[in-house]
Amino acid sequence: MKKTEIKLPPNALEVFIKRYSLRDEHGRAVETVRDIFSRVARVVAESENQYRDGVDPKQIYEQFRQHLFSLRFVPNGRTIANAGTGSGQLANCFVLPIEDDLGKMENSIFATLRNAVLILQSGGGVGFSFGRIRHKGAFISTSKGKATGAVSFLKIYDTAFWVIGQGGGRRSACMAVLPVDHPDIYDFVTCKEQEGEIEHFNISVGITDEFMEAVSKNKSFDLRDPHSQKTVKTIKAQDLFDTIATFAHHNGEPGLLFLDAANRENPVPEQYTLEATNPCGEQWLGPGENCCMASINLREHTKAKKDPKKTLADELYDQEIDWSKLQETVEVTTRFLDDVIDANKYVSAVPMLAEAAFKNRRIGISIMGLADLMYLVGVAYGSQEGEDLAGQVMEFIRYHSLKTSIKLAKERGVFPGITKSVYNPEQFTFKLNKSLVKPSPRFKRPKLNWTKLISDIKKHGLRNAAQNTIAPTGAIATVTGLEGYGCEPVFSLSYMMKTHEGADYDNGEDFKKLYYESQLFAQALQKAGLSKAKREKVFSKVRESGTCQNIDGVPDEIKNVFVVSADLTASQHVRMQAALQRFVDNSISKTINFPATATIDDVKKAYLQAWKLGCKGLTVYVTGSRQQVVLESGKQDKEPYSSKEIDFRGRPLVKKQVVPVKIKVCPECGAPMQKAEGCITCPECGWSKCDV
Repeated sequence: MKKTEIKLPPNALEVFIKRYSLRDEHGRAVETVRDIFSRVARVVAESENQYRDGVDPKQIYEQFRQHLFSLRFVPNGRTIANAGTGSGQLANCFVLPIEDDLGKMENSIFATLRNAVLILQSGGGVGFSFGRIRHKGAFISTSKGKATGAVSFLKIYDTAFWVIGQGGGRRSACMAVLPVDHPDIYDFVTCKEQEGEIEHFNISVGITDEFMEAVSKNKSFDLRDPHSQKTVKTIKAQDLFDTIATFAHHNGEPGLLFLDAANRENPVPEQYTLEATNPCGEQWLGPGENCCMASINLREHTKAKKDPKKTLADELYDQEIDWSKLQETVEVTTRFLDDVIDANKYVSAVPMLAEAAFKNRRIGISIMGLADLMYLVGVAYGSQEGEDLAGQVMEFIRYHSLKTSIKLAKERGVFPGITKSVYNPEQFTFKLNKSLVKPSPRFKRPKLNWTKLISDIKKHGLRNAAQNTIAPTGAIATVTGLEGYGCEPVFSLSYMMKTHEGADYDNGEDFKKLYYESQLFAQALQKAGLSKAKREKVFSKVRESGTCQNIDGVPDEIKNVFVVSADLTASQHVRMQAALQRFVDNSISKTINFPATATIDDVKKAYLQAWKLGCKGLTVYVTGSRQQVVLESGKQDKEPYSSKEIDFRGRPLVKKQVVPVKIKVCPECGAPMQKAEGCITCPECGWSKCDV
């Protein structure tokens, strides 16, 4: 068999190995990228041995391996890092329930804290709803005292996670959610006013339709006791809405999670009501459920057009979507993730994790490189045509992931929780959403026979209760060389990025600066006939602003397609998210970017638009509202650099200035330490310390 080339830029190769390679007793990487992908494919394909469906596990292993080698899809980071290791925990994140009890109940405040710590130690992030905790000042009958409120326990969790981060365990983010009608909601919204406070949590308000309707009609709104549901206080809905928007405008938090929108599409409504998401908001999960995700690399799913080239646009955009290849990738990714559920070594001390995973067998097929795809086929992100393309691609993925899940159900059995789901054949309530915009024939997408598919679901059931999501894919998009991560537009055609990977800590360097230029933009300029001197002149201007929109000498055919995040209005961002959401049964991680001149009213308009269009969550960011950022475009950095050395894409998550860790020998057992992802870890006893 011909050896498949792994197309990674040199910097990306280095970072991939640093992040994901197994290491020897001296902390040295012992795997190549091919070795890493082969290990992942082998461990996941071993799940095939428990099924007698006539498929050769060795063939599946090779299929997984070749898809990974060619970067057609990439699993989430914990699957790559932990497959075949002592941990074996392959999920990135979980949701845990919290009951209003200190320690007697199974999911009491401190029992859940204990479970969360164990998950964090395994490398997973955790989401929580603090909505059941009684509000500040509420009477406690057992102690005759008064409750300290939901935010006080959020601070306890944050402190505990800080201690864990200092003494051991991989850095992992968490999500805290509070329903909008909780009496502590004002304290919650303002709890991260100062950057660096409650730094181990993202926070989001659980928004209801009742609240948004009260805002729209300028009505009052009741804050209710979470136990008795009696009104504790009545407020003006717009006052709370203003406060939420003000603080989000200030530093990007809180985010919004639309509870009713999520529960309208809850695949298992008779099992539980959805209350919380994973740390980045793309996965609504029930108690103990996890994120089992992989992202399809859309940039690897195009082919050359056969049409004659008559115009400059034809020359520039000579690619079209390879639907046949995309279908095959969806089928393989669906099978891969179903196998991950079986291959995962769940935290044994938290039994609910395995129970929840096997009951509903949730998977999350995501996408990345949507912006790259649009650059290749000549469609502007944020345009009506862009909304159409995004919707068509996501509907196609949704269709074929469901179709494959039906096939797996016939071969392996339906997910055990199906009788209490919308897919229950005796009481089938699944409904298909309509596209945001009318699909155009331009993209030559094959016909989707939804009528037959739904009939097959009723007849055979599904293997997986949930199938689709859109993750941020920051790390895996970075190491696969993409220009746009997740479903986001390209951030900038040129920018400087800060990363801990490769920083010279011994000489006082906290970050390594990596410089990026869009290779697709550079290729388009070359195809348009611009000389090397003119291309360099264009890039010298691009480095000042990140965009090509106001640069003389750039053909309109390029300007019309090569838009970046800052070129888009907030409304265009929201509509793109809404177009994708129509065919994502779970949710989407996306940021709605605003210019520095944006007002609080602009943020409020985006919230209302997202709610009306059926989005399940929204995160906003106003340029310059955070002191420490990872990606910088424009004139912030004047150091000269060569475009020949620009081969790194994407971003890590860095929230604040850090003090570098320089421990070389484990203080517990004396073994040499190894460094990865901003943490140093002992390969012998697991002791760890992190930079952030």
